[in-house]
Amino acid sequence: MPKELVKKARDGDIIALNTLIDNHKELAFSIALKYLKNRDDAEDVVQNSFIIVLKAIKNFRNEAKFSTWLYKIVYHECLRELKSRNETVGYLPQFLRIESQETPNEETIIIEVLLKTLKPVEYSVITLFYLKEKSIEEIAKITSLSKANIKVLLHRARLKMRQAFNEKKV
Repeated sequence: MPKELVKKARDGDIIALNTLIDNHKELAFSIALKYLKNRDDAEDVVQNSFIIVLKAIKNFRNEAKFSTWLYKIVYHECLRELKSRNETVGYLPQFLRIESQETPNEETIIIEVLLKTLKPVEYSVITLFYLKEKSIEEIAKITSLSKANIKVLLHRARLKMRQAFNEKKV
């Protein structure tokens, strides 16, 4: 089904393109927010990323999944924005709910609290790996990090979350 949507979007089907964007906008926004620390800036970067997608969808060659391509665009747009501000990636004190739920369950709240303990790059790697079920190879394409570095980041993130869970008894 996703490949069919991508093909339709490449052929100019606006509904298919809107569906693709709707399917990925929440994680794209949460990645941008984690890096930029400001809701308005994150919205701007995600909007710019979708404009890039709109302009380039006809050239998308299906060498990677659409989601991998989109998240790579968002990730690099965040880095570009930070560079333009002469800022580096830092810690984000607030957190956007990954799964929008009217009433989040206890497990979701615990995961959100634990994710707060991560640095933005750890957050990105963990969410792409576990929540979006991306392979290490796909994450490497998105982030331009080495596979070894991604494995280290996953390991560190798991340890941090486990330690935070044990210390706070969330």
